[in-house]
Amino acid sequence: MDKKRILICDDEESIRLLLSEALKDDYEVVETGDGHDALRMVTKEHFDLLVIDIKMPQMHGIEAIERIRARNNKIPIIVCTAYQRLEDDIVLKTSDVGAFFSKPIDIKEFKQKVFEMIGV
Repeated sequence: MDKKRILICDDEESIRLLLSEALKDDYEVVETGDGHDALRMVTKEHFDLLVIDIKMPQMHGIEAIERIRARNNKIPIIVCTAYQRLEDDIVLKTSDVGAFFSKPIDIKEFKQKVFEMIGV
């Protein structure tokens, strides 16, 4: 049986590694540090979940979410970020984001939310 696929998009390699390590036993995890790559990957490949940062160089996470939603409005999304502004919060609430985690991330809670959203 194929594992469900999760795309992690965060410009911080340490965060990608932390989340990937936490999920790799139960899921196939693909990583990228760039919103443009995430957009391209979600458009061309199947993922069961997107985990994305907000503040990233090249393409802001909010822009990436909006562009991904325009192409794939069904993929569940979890946002993990150290930064939160009121404007971002408003956009996230209107972008059908399934969960929001502030960094540092509680891995136990994160894994539970992933399981709730997509199972194993």
